Amino acid sequence: MIITHKIIPKANPFIIGVVSDSHIPDRVKGLHPFLLSELKSHKVHLILHAGDISIKRILEELAAVAPVWAVAGNRDWLQSRELPQTLALEIFGLRVILTHGHMGMRTYWLDKWENTLHGYKFERYLKRFEAAFTEARVIVFGHSHHIENRWIDKKLYFNPGSVSQGDASIPQPYFGLLKFYEDGRIDASLQPLTGAVIRNKKWEITR
Repeated sequence: MIITHKIIPKANPFIIGVVSDSHIPDRVKGLHPFLLSELKSHKVHLILHAGDISIKRILEELAAVAPVWAVAGNRDWLQSRELPQTLALEIFGLRVILTHGHMGMRTYWLDKWENTLHGYKFERYLKRFEAAFTEARVIVFGHSHHIENRWIDKKLYFNPGSVSQGDASIPQPYFGLLKFYEDGRIDASLQPLTGAVIRNKKWEITR
């Protein structure tokens, strides 16, 4: 059973910054040098992290901008007891699911095999999410490092990619923005992170 946390928005629209797959320090030593300033510039009221964090310090750095809700990814062994696998929020009466997307280790290894043979396929995620989260209006996930912003049957499937490094097809790091309106509207956008590249596991500013 997934417990739903009711959020009482103090603004209309209620703006959420969405990040995922920071992979710190296993892939890079710290957050993108402009991520926090970007989140501040968009005046986010809340931040969601969709897993593969991989150390708690990252959540503390994000919390300096806005309150943070996070779930555990397949790389979050140290936080596996502190963070849920799936989190549900209610915002202006709309149910929002936050999950990493690997759906447990058995599914993780099956998907890794499928990805090796056939490459990334959104339809694999869609099938699992449709079965698991029937009452959700918005499903926020990560894991693949592949950005997604799709409305299907009046449900939003939203993956902000990775704030460190995207997948082979879109290597650019990204974060996402979700704007919830009191009248039920939702605006979703994907924001590229520019001005720095990873060299030897460190960010090198290019602008």
